[in-house]
Amino acid sequence: MNILWCVNILLPDIAKAIGAPLTPLGGWMESLSSDLAKIDGINLAIATIYSGSELKKVEVNNIVYYLIPGGHKSMLGKANSRHISYWRKLARDFQPDLLHLHGTEYSHGLALLTACPNVPSIVSIQGLLGVIEKSYYAGMEFADVFLRPSFRDIIRLDPLWNQRRSFRKRAVFEREILRKVKHVIGRTTWDYANVKAINPKVKYYHCDESLREPFYQHEWHISGIQRHSIFVTQAGYPIKGFHILLKAVALLKRDYPDVKVFAAGSSLLGNTFKERLKTPGYGLYIKRLILNLGLEDNVVFTGMLDAEGIVGRLLSSNVFVVSSAVENGCNALHEAMLIGVPSITAFSGGMTDMLTHKVNGFMYPFMEEAMLAEYIRRIFDSDELALKFSQTSRESTHKRHDRKKITETMVGIYRLILEDERCRY
Repeated sequence: MNILWCVNILLPDIAKAIGAPLTPLGGWMESLSSDLAKIDGINLAIATIYSGSELKKVEVNNIVYYLIPGGHKSMLGKANSRHISYWRKLARDFQPDLLHLHGTEYSHGLALLTACPNVPSIVSIQGLLGVIEKSYYAGMEFADVFLRPSFRDIIRLDPLWNQRRSFRKRAVFEREILRKVKHVIGRTTWDYANVKAINPKVKYYHCDESLREPFYQHEWHISGIQRHSIFVTQAGYPIKGFHILLKAVALLKRDYPDVKVFAAGSSLLGNTFKERLKTPGYGLYIKRLILNLGLEDNVVFTGMLDAEGIVGRLLSSNVFVVSSAVENGCNALHEAMLIGVPSITAFSGGMTDMLTHKVNGFMYPFMEEAMLAEYIRRIFDSDELALKFSQTSRESTHKRHDRKKITETMVGIYRLILEDERCRY
């Protein structure tokens, strides 16, 4: 069975092989691909766009990687004849039995479907931009969105409203892809409902995602934490709701002056002149908010973290928070729960399928920072509650993210699709 994946990033093995920068994104694809490559009868190829100038084929760890020239910007425009011709050449070489697109938000996936109209295809849902863009500003005020662009936003002509418009433009590719395919893999009620709204005839398969190996190997212990510490893995743009968390932290600081928020990723504060020139509008908003709320000593940006770095920060955290306005299924939450960090998430998107309120964590209404602060406070104040959430999180998440079971489920889905397609003719 020849399976051709279409992905949006360079996965770590191929990035290392060609000397490209590593990205912390897409850990579930890295895990699943390595597990699939070990199965007899599965020949896996993974293709994506890269910044080079020629079509490349590289084999690493029993996986064939195809690198299509064009760079990231080419993924944002319409599928063109040049990219379609690359996909056709690639398909002639690999002879795929099945196409598996990971994500729907870029045009190269549409180019693949156009190039190989007679090859069965399936799409794994990551997020759905057509739904997400509606919540892009995540409750920010009009003045902060439209009247206070940063220097970087002005020079690049890329203020917040343009970033939302980019989501809307890419949602066009998304709708075209979902209307073309007959099969979709998802994992939440939210993605099921929204996919069916676009294409009611699509066949939907449930499959959870494999997580990165280091998260299966560690367990959170309350004796090793930094008291009153909160960890978030994404804070870089409005939809992640970091501004709501900061407002909650300002309320918590009254009772816990030592409260600390650790945010993975580059600093939004612009500590040097060069950094200030590159700060996006949302970064300026966050900086103003931190100053206005008196949180200068309570917020730490950790820089980019690899899997081991995230594990280390999780093990030392009192609470993990997902404050997003909308999410499908947040793998960062799954990783935190797998380790056993007491977790809190907003009621948004598919998160109600990931966490059960008051059983293995807390959920709060997005935009209600007082509720978020109260739930954080309860975990800070009760080791008994923290330990309960830790244990129940580990039990439920290890069951959900059993890598062997997930791999078997995925192979079963591939076989069902191929059998279904054979029965059509």
